[in-house]
Amino acid sequence: MAMNWKRHLREEGYLEFGGFRVELTLDNTFMDLDYIPRIIVYDEETERWHVLRNPIPKGKTLEENWDNAIEVLERIAGGVEEPIFGEPDVAVRFARALRSLADGS
Repeated sequence: MAMNWKRHLREEGYLEFGGFRVELTLDNTFMDLDYIPRIIVYDEETERWHVLRNPIPKGKTLEENWDNAIEVLERIAGGVEEPIFGEPDVAVRFARALRSLADGS
């Protein structure tokens, strides 16, 4: 199925593929009143949510935050960056599934 995954994620705020659900969300730290972009991933195999720990550059606007988050996913899909979850098995499967999605296979 050919789809523009980046546009879908950007417009809908979530994306499902290869046993994963990816959501764009915002988080704030205890001492910081400002919100920072986060990518959370539900893994059907582990039946758990995971936070992608790769740094997402903070944008000046909400729109820029989402664009920066998608750029991190693009780097993972392109093999330039490895996903950081704290669970190597999840990271390997996620990277493989995201690369397949980006390749259209």
